Amino acid sequence: MEEKELYHYPLEIEDFLSISTGASLIIKGNPGAGKTTLALQILEKLQTKFKIIYFSTRVGDSSLYAQFPWLKNMEKNLKLLIASKMLLQQLAKESEKVEEKPVKDFGKRFLQEIGGETAKQVYRTYFNTYFKDNPSPEVKRVYDDVEMNLPQKTLIVVDSIEGISNKYGISESNFIYMMQKDLVEGAGASIIFVSEKETLTAEDYVADGVIYENHHIEDGKRVRIINLNKLRGIEIKQPSYAYTLQSGRFRIFYPEQYLKQEIRKFDHTPNSEKRYKTGIPEFDSMLYGGLEPGSFFTIEVDKNVSHDEFQLFIRPILLNFLMNNIGIFMIPIGGYSVQKLKEDLVRFLPENVFESKIRYIDYFVEESSNPYHVPAGGSDYNAINQRIFRAMLDLSGMETKPMMHFMGMDTLEYIKGTESAIKEIFSMSQAIKSSKDVGISIVRVGQSLKDEIINISDYYIKLVSINSVPFITGIKPRTVYYAVEVNRDKGLPNIKLSPML
Repeated sequence: MEEKELYHYPLEIEDFLSISTGASLIIKGNPGAGKTTLALQILEKLQTKFKIIYFSTRVGDSSLYAQFPWLKNMEKNLKLLIASKMLLQQLAKESEKVEEKPVKDFGKRFLQEIGGETAKQVYRTYFNTYFKDNPSPEVKRVYDDVEMNLPQKTLIVVDSIEGISNKYGISESNFIYMMQKDLVEGAGASIIFVSEKETLTAEDYVADGVIYENHHIEDGKRVRIINLNKLRGIEIKQPSYAYTLQSGRFRIFYPEQYLKQEIRKFDHTPNSEKRYKTGIPEFDSMLYGGLEPGSFFTIEVDKNVSHDEFQLFIRPILLNFLMNNIGIFMIPIGGYSVQKLKEDLVRFLPENVFESKIRYIDYFVEESSNPYHVPAGGSDYNAINQRIFRAMLDLSGMETKPMMHFMGMDTLEYIKGTESAIKEIFSMSQAIKSSKDVGISIVRVGQSLKDEIINISDYYIKLVSINSVPFITGIKPRTVYYAVEVNRDKGLPNIKLSPML
C-alpha cells in the first residue's frame, strides 16, 4: 500500500501544519462542503504529534459526537472546548478555577526546574489588547491550555471563526491576527480556522495558509473540489483535488500512477442466467445486475481522458467477457494497437484465450498472419466483407454463441463517413437487440453521430477526468459521479467505483 493511501486529505496539509514555527490555516467553503469533517480528521491524524484542541461555538459536545461518532476513539487525546458549555462551567466554578491554575503553574515550573528546562510561557500581548474590557473565559482557556502544553506543540481547530468572533464582537481578521501573533508566532502552535465565507477576504492575507472547499451541482449531480490556494513554505504538488464525504468521512481522490500498480490475478465474475457481468461489482449494481443480453451500451469518452484512464475502466469488462467464454468482435477506437492490446490482456489470461476469442478488425492493414488480427484495408470490398463475416463466424460458431460487439465510433466514422457509419450502427444495433449479443460503442465528445447513438442505447455513461482522476457518471441509468480506482486489496486490473457524495 502506498504512503498516500494512509491519508484522506492532501499530504501537503500535514507538512504545512508540522512546520516547527507553527502555522495558521483557514479552511473556507459553502455550507455542507465538509470543512468541519476535514478539520477533525486532521486532528485525528495528528493527535500523536500534537496536543489537540477543538474550540467551537456548538451547542454541546453531544451533538458533535452524534455527527462524528468516530471522535469517540480519540476522546483521551482530544480536548473539546465548547464555548456555550464552558461559559456555564466558568460561572459555576469561578473560584475553583482561580485556585486551580496557580497550582498547575507551580507544578509545571517545578518540573521544568528539576529537569533543567527553561521556563516557557505564552505571551498575551494581542489578547490583552483586544480583550482588555471583554470577559472571554473560553478564549483565555485556549491560551492557558497552549501554555500548559509547552514545550509540546498544540494544534487547535477554531470552528467557526465567524461564530467565535461574533460572540465576542471582534472582527474575524483581528481575531486571526491575535492568535497568529500570540499563539502561532509566539508559542509555535498551529491553528486551523474554519470559515463559512466562500470568497477572498482580509483574513486570507493574515493566515499562513488558505484552502477552499467547493461543492456544487452539475446536471443534478454533486461535484466536490478542494483547492490549495496558499501554504506558505510548502511546495504544492497538485493545487486541487476531487473529494467525497462518503460515510461521513473526507477523502480526496488521488491520481493513479498506473504503470506502478501491483499486477495481480483478475478476479472475474461469472455471468448469471439473465445478465452478463462486467467484472466491476459496483458497476454491475448500477446496471441492476449487469448487462442484459440483446442490449446496446454506449460509453462517451471526454477529450481530457487519457488512454490509460480509458483502459483502466474498459480492461475488466473485456477480461470478464473473455473469461466467461464470450468472444469479442472489435472495431478499435483510434490509437488502439492489436499488439499493445494483446500484451495488455495476456498478462491476466492465457494467450490462446486472447487468440481464439478476439477478432480485431483493422482497417489500416491488408494482410495479417494472425487469425485474431483481421485485415480490412484495401479496395477489394468483397474480400474484406468475407474476412469480416468469417471473423464473426469464428466467434459465434454454427451454434450462434453470444458475443460482444466492441465498436470504436471514431474509427467507424473516419473509415465510412458519418452517414454510412450511422446506417451501419442502426443495422448492427437491430441485429444485436434481436440476439443474445451485447454491443458496446465508444463515442468521443463532439462526434457527429453521438446523438444518434445515444438514442438507440439501452445504457449510456460518460467517462470524464476530474483533476486527473477518471470518473464515470450514468445517464441511462442516472447515477452520481463515481471515481474509477484500482482495487488495492486485489491489485490491477481489478477496479472499484467510489461515489462522489
